[in-house]
Amino acid sequence: MSESRGYFVAHVLRIAIVFFLVVAISNHDLQWTLECISGIIICSVPILLKRVWNFKLPVIIDFLIVFALFLHVGLGGVFDVYYAFPDFDIITHFVSAVLIAFLALIAIYILDKYWDGLYMNIYAIAFAVLVITMASGVVWELGEWTSDALFGLGAQWSLDDTMTDLLVNTIGGIFMALAGINLIKTGRLEEMTQDMGNRFDTLINHKK
Repeated sequence: MSESRGYFVAHVLRIAIVFFLVVAISNHDLQWTLECISGIIICSVPILLKRVWNFKLPVIIDFLIVFALFLHVGLGGVFDVYYAFPDFDIITHFVSAVLIAFLALIAIYILDKYWDGLYMNIYAIAFAVLVITMASGVVWELGEWTSDALFGLGAQWSLDDTMTDLLVNTIGGIFMALAGINLIKTGRLEEMTQDMGNRFDTLINHKK
């Protein structure tokens, strides 16, 4: 996917999430109205970073953020795909896990490359990405358990559902860890994060 096409698709999905908000409001669905609003705020972060701080995220990250929210908030939540097709949860968890893993990969790679306080070889980076992704899955499941206990939302259907979600998160982490090794070896990750790396380098070294 080219950069221009990636940004275009991301913007289209942002508009779709706004539409989902209108549908949720018209359905008097408080939960998904709030989640749509949260989604709109989250998917606006890449735009704000670029316009306010001139901090440009890789287009694939921008796309994954919006795509994950589109699947979860819009299709899964507002249009009840989670209930119509229970296995849809597997797709959303995998996409979210890949997103978290990709963010972890970029953060660790930039720290390793531009900060003297951290040095990790490629395989240690990949392992750290996997661990962070698995940990994020645990935190998410704890959040679902808490929401069920406090508000009775029914986010966790069964033990099998929870364990499947954790397994899918792990698979997403493994996928991105292996992909990350390839991206680093081929130099594509360096090219992808060059703008972010330069901004971080300027920040930590107090350059003007």
